[in-house]
Amino acid sequence: MLKSYEAIYDNGHLQWLGKSPRLKHARVMVVIAESDEDETHQTIQQNLNGPRLAKIIEETDSEILASIAETFGDPVEWQREQRRERHLPGREEG
Repeated sequence: MLKSYEAIYDNGHLQWLGKSPRLKHARVMVVIAESDEDETHQTIQQNLNGPRLAKIIEETDSEILASIAETFGDPVEWQREQRRERHLPGREEG
């Protein structure tokens, strides 16, 4: 059975965009979806930003991180403030 995995081909290498196959060696068939080269480059950059951001945070001094948390406040409290109770159709309050 054939399975599909989305990837970006970049100079001889495949960059997986989502779930990647768990194979060490396999025969593959590549189908090229025509797209704008700038769009492809932007997609690659978006997929690389997560690890880059994690590295920046890991390298940031703990005192600076604490200062940022003090400035913006408790994220859990902010989330509670943003939520609001909504009336659900078909459910009567009682």
